[in-house]
Formats: sequence, structure tokens, C-alpha cells
Amino acid sequence: MLLPRILSAIVMAVLFICAVFVLEESHFIVAMAGVVLLAGWEWARLSGVRSQIGRIGFSVLIGVVCFWVFNFNLQKASLYISPLLWGLALYWVVRYPAPLLWRHVVSRLLFGIFVLLTTWTALVVLKQSDDFVVWVLLLMGLIWGADSGAYFAGRAFGKRKLAKFVSPGKSWEGVIGGLVLTQVGVVIFAILSGFTLTQWSILTVIALLTSSVSVLGDLTESLFKRHEKLKDSSHLIPGHGGVMDRVDSLTAAAPIYVLLLSLAGWL
Repeated sequence: MLLPRILSAIVMAVLFICAVFVLEESHFIVAMAGVVLLAGWEWARLSGVRSQIGRIGFSVLIGVVCFWVFNFNLQKASLYISPLLWGLALYWVVRYPAPLLWRHVVSRLLFGIFVLLTTWTALVVLKQSDDFVVWVLLLMGLIWGADSGAYFAGRAFGKRKLAKFVSPGKSWEGVIGGLVLTQVGVVIFAILSGFTLTQWSILTVIALLTSSVSVLGDLTESLFKRHEKLKDSSHLIPGHGGVMDRVDSLTAAAPIYVLLLSLAGWL
């Protein structure tokens, strides 16, 4: 699977670069909606929907909800749902495997609608910013930095399990390593951007919360996959699993990040 994995990674990198640097706003919005619809199809599988028609129907429903929110210009307003969503997800992860509400198919589907909706609206709001490229690259840097730092720090120092019943491979030491790496990136970004001490402090808090919740996005998908006894959300991306396997951290990080940037007056 090494060659398909490498080729898929190259294709995804090219698509990401095109989305960020080439696509106009309307095309970007449609492209991100397409990603969300594919993720919705996979989410239905993670929620226990067995029929293909049911999964497609759920994906269409998400598309309708996104269109409705966009039509009434409620993108920013929808982001205020995110803290509640991920606060609930944190409770589920901490209490796992306790028999909580998330075990019901309908609960997971409802949760998925709001998660994927806010992911899409966060990206739409970002795209409408004059500094879209800067902010979206910083977002991806925080997610990748948290993930990469966690991987290397976890391998080197990992001892205490973060959520042993959900994702046994993750450790507290890994999470801390990821947070440290992202803060190093924040320091460099703040210096290059000429930020004041106040702006630097605000960005530090935003980065800390964004990086932390990105880990929660990964854990939440792992919880659902473990419950459904699935290794990957699908096999849409050769060598990489499914769309949700690639954007699980983004679904949590993007809405919180964009909401915090908006509250800080930067969007």
C-alpha cells in the first residue's frame, strides 16, 4: 500500500494548494461542501447506518442544512454551537465506555450534522476574510503541529495513556509535546507578523485551545469507529482510509479557531 499512499498524499496536497491559492470564493465554498458531503456519507457509517441509501440520504440532508444556513447568512452564528458540541464530545470520551446517549444512532447522526455543518461554515467564514491564506495556513499548521509533535513526543516519552479505552496509542506526554511545538510556531508567526504583546497573548490562547480541541476531534472519531468495530471511516482514499480519517481533527479545530478569531476581532 506504500505507492497508493504516496500517490494519494500527493493528490491531496495538490488539491489543498489549489483550494487555498487558486479557487475563487464561490468555487471554494462548493468544493468544501463536496468534502463535507463525502464526510457525511462516512459519518452515517460511523453512526451505525447500514443501508447505502440511508448513508446517501444523510449526506444529502447535510447539504440541505448547509445551503439553508448559507442562504440566511448564519455562518458565523452557527459557530457558537461548537463549544457545546465539543464539550459534549469531551464528556463522552472521558466517560467511555459508559453507556451514554452517543450510543444511539440518532444521537450520533444529529451530532454529525452539527459537526460537519460548523466545519463547513468555519471554512466559509475564513474564505471571506481578506487574510484567508494566512489564517487557513496557520490553522493547518496548528493541526499538523499538534499531530506531529504528539507523534514524536509520544514515541520518545509517552507513558501515561490519554484515553486508553478510546485510543490506546495516545499519551499525555504526546499531547504536551504537540502543544509545545505549536506554541513554538506561534512565537515565530507572531514575530514575523509584528504582533504586539497583547496580540501575541491572544494568539497564544487561540492556538492552545485550537490545538487541544484538534486532539479531541481525533479521539471522538476513534470512539465512534471503536464502537462500530471499524478501522477506517471508509476506503475512499487509497492508503489513507476515508475523508473523516483525514479531517477528524479539522472538524473540531476549525469551528473553535474561527469562532475565537471572530471574538478577537480578527475576522
